[in-house]
Amino acid sequence: MKGSIVSWLLLTISTISIFSDVAATTASVECLGADQRSLLLELRNSLVFHTSWSTKLVRWGRSANSWSGMTCEDGLVVGLDLSEEGIYGGIDRSSSFFRLKFLRSLNLAFNDFNFSAVPSGLVNLSRLIPEELSHLTKLRTLDLSYSSEWGSLKLEKPSLKSLIGDMGELRELYLDGVNMSIEGSEWCNALSSSVPKLEVLSMSYCSLSGPIDASLLSLANLLVIQLNLNDLSATVPSILANFSNLKTLSLSGCDLQGEFPQKVSLPDFPESSSLETLVLSYMNISGRLPNSIGNLRKLSRLDLSDCSLSGSIPSSMENLSELTSLDLSWNDLTGSLPSYGSSRNLTSIYLFNNALTGKITSIGWEDLLNLESLDLGSNSLEGDIPPTLFTLPRLERIVLSNNRFSGQLIINPNVSSYRLGALDLGSNLLQGSIPASIFKLRGLYYLSLSFNNFSGSMDINVLQGFENLTSLDLSYSGLSIEAMASSFVTSDLTNLDLSQNYIQGEIPQWLWTLRNLQSLNLSSNFFEDSETPQHNLTSILKLVDLHSNMLRGNMLPLPSQAVYLDFSSNSITSVIPNNLGDYLSSFTVFFSLSKNNFYGSIPKSICKVAYSIYLEVLDLSHNHLNGTILDCLMKSSLKVLNLRNNRLSGNIPQNIPTTCGLKTLDLSENLLQGQIPLSLANCTTLEILNIGNNQIDGTFACHFMAISSLRVLILRSNKLHGEIGCVHSPFTWQMLQIIDLSSNDLSGTLPTSLLASWEAMKAKVDFNHLRYRMNQTGGLYYQDTVRVTFKGLELELVKILTIFTSIDFSSNRFEGPIPNTLGDLKALYFLNLSHNAISGSIPPTLGNLDYIPDSRHFLTFSESAFQRNLGLCGLQLNKSCSIAMNKTKEAGDDGNNVDSKKKWFFLGIPLGFVVGFWVFCGPLVFIRSWRFAYYRFWDKVLF
Repeated sequence: MKGSIVSWLLLTISTISIFSDVAATTASVECLGADQRSLLLELRNSLVFHTSWSTKLVRWGRSANSWSGMTCEDGLVVGLDLSEEGIYGGIDRSSSFFRLKFLRSLNLAFNDFNFSAVPSGLVNLSRLIPEELSHLTKLRTLDLSYSSEWGSLKLEKPSLKSLIGDMGELRELYLDGVNMSIEGSEWCNALSSSVPKLEVLSMSYCSLSGPIDASLLSLANLLVIQLNLNDLSATVPSILANFSNLKTLSLSGCDLQGEFPQKVSLPDFPESSSLETLVLSYMNISGRLPNSIGNLRKLSRLDLSDCSLSGSIPSSMENLSELTSLDLSWNDLTGSLPSYGSSRNLTSIYLFNNALTGKITSIGWEDLLNLESLDLGSNSLEGDIPPTLFTLPRLERIVLSNNRFSGQLIINPNVSSYRLGALDLGSNLLQGSIPASIFKLRGLYYLSLSFNNFSGSMDINVLQGFENLTSLDLSYSGLSIEAMASSFVTSDLTNLDLSQNYIQGEIPQWLWTLRNLQSLNLSSNFFEDSETPQHNLTSILKLVDLHSNMLRGNMLPLPSQAVYLDFSSNSITSVIPNNLGDYLSSFTVFFSLSKNNFYGSIPKSICKVAYSIYLEVLDLSHNHLNGTILDCLMKSSLKVLNLRNNRLSGNIPQNIPTTCGLKTLDLSENLLQGQIPLSLANCTTLEILNIGNNQIDGTFACHFMAISSLRVLILRSNKLHGEIGCVHSPFTWQMLQIIDLSSNDLSGTLPTSLLASWEAMKAKVDFNHLRYRMNQTGGLYYQDTVRVTFKGLELELVKILTIFTSIDFSSNRFEGPIPNTLGDLKALYFLNLSHNAISGSIPPTLGNLDYIPDSRHFLTFSESAFQRNLGLCGLQLNKSCSIAMNKTKEAGDDGNNVDSKKKWFFLGIPLGFVVGFWVFCGPLVFIRSWRFAYYRFWDKVLF
């Protein structure tokens, strides 16, 4: 940037503010000379500003008292305050502005100049700014801080040293949001040498780097240090302990690492410490909270959230009587909660996402009369929920979800006068009936009782009169809900979840009267009727989830602004309307009609939505659709396309563009023919590809090797032939965890080098499961599923865990020995090489596989488990390998009998299935309620 330091100083997007002792007052026409009034009117006419935001400029010149925002002396304008006037242009064209030569005070804060160049004419305002800003030796406060989504002030030339110069009297420096990009020694030395009397240092989000230099120690008067959101990338600096007068230390998101050094750790703060605010959140500092944290008797705000802290919360925190805000969330803290009864000024307690245990009934809640927000969610707390919580007069928010609270919910009958607005008790073990007193909390705007074990019934009519209620979640609560209300007064409801509550009958008509409803989930109930509602669907309804009901007939009308639409797992029997694409919102992200009885072809009108940049998931699987796959579906912006289990025929569309962004493509269980298109390799982000159970011909798709992100590849039950070695491919599948090539006509030997490249099968990985998160749906996911075959039984993996690995090459014509490299796949869960022409001995390296029985366990199998394998031999078969090789050679010499004598053999390598497999897994396969309980259990344990 060119120009003097004066020009640079005023380059800002939303705030330019240099304060002096001159206060802006309302100027009357009498105090303004005629020439000054003319300059001001000319200035107003040259500026571009939002008239609806302006309170000063729009009134200038209308009357004698309309010149607000100005200070004048002897008929001259000496002060100008145009802050928050909505100015976004024109200042560079205003020559009148630069002729206000007597200005001593200028405030242009909170406007938006949107990266406009600094006008050079500002140097003419010599009384406002000297030739060099550093000459302002009497300046006490400098504030160039900035916060906006549009950008920030950038400090290139001059340097920080040149900017603050010799401001020896400076007490407060605010440069938040100013992009400096300088190292620790430079900015620390500049401050220590220029502003020795500094008391407040605020330089958050300035692109500062570390470490913090010891030269900063010369600023002995510092009371406030705020350096949030800088990439200091160093250990916690020990010099911070030497600021004895420090009241505020805020280093949130500074990427400080390692344990708190002994010299800095909280035990070194004496009881006489002045520290009032300590914010060290979002740092990997680890370690334990020291017991002497209780010495900080003046501490008012403590924020150590997301710091990898471990161990228990010290009981000495009970001594922090001045504490008003406590945030230790997102750590690994264990043990029980200390009593905070002596901290009577506490307004907020955030301890969510830890591993806290024990009961909370003896915390001293009755003394926290100022408490406004309590969040203990996502821990392992247990026991009863204290009824005292519901009597605290200022409490507005209670979050106790994802714990193990049990027993009956007890709420004082006299609660209607309290201010509780949000109550989240979801995902616990609460029992008994819902207390009637909960419906006296008429100030509730958020209520969640989901995933509990409540009993009894609840009539939706009891919620009438909750005028502030915007979000209601009663899903999986165990309640028997009567939803057939005649009307529903809570018109502000935006989110409603009544899923899995055994609600029967028609979809209540009152739902369509909720004009502010944006999210509706009625899934997993017994709604039977999908008649057209009497009222028009709300135009702002964005999420509709009606899956797993008993809906019949035609689809409901589609809301014009719907983002998420799920009608899956019903009994809807009809063709998909030809004009479907005309009714789907151009903003639709998720659309599913899977597991119904739709028939006919996929309507071409769906291309209108598929070509939009918003649609990410299209699931039409498990229906009776016929015809071909539309080309547009393979050329769209889709991330997930699932057409599984229909009657689609023809070829997979060719000419798939390089812009393909698919992550999941499932075309399995159809009647597709032809070859796998070479252009499918353009989908370089594919993670799951399933084309199994079709009539696909051709050789193995070696061009897929270029898709390095592939995790699941299923090509089983087609007509593929040839070898699978892909010797000319330079690529590997390092992330591959499931591959199924069974029931084809593939031949040759098992490729040693290809097997050796599957890194994901060699070591344990995380315990996540494959799913796709949709960008525009508030964190909703599409859950990928896949079918695998276990000893002749097809099972569907509803959640594909990343730790699950499987190789199925059965029912082909592979020959030769079992490669020793299979023994390197130590994380392999399932291996099936049966019904091939495998020969040779079972390699001892298979004993290295952690999840497959070792070679000694093979001795427990009878010879029948290995039959029909002509060349297979070893101790397990009671057959000498040398004899077997001779017999194989003799059989090969008899050319007339090769085909008749060659048999397909079964190599049964068990998967660690124990004797109780069917006792435990059988009910999970065939009984839906058992499956649901099992998935819910592991969701709570793992996620």
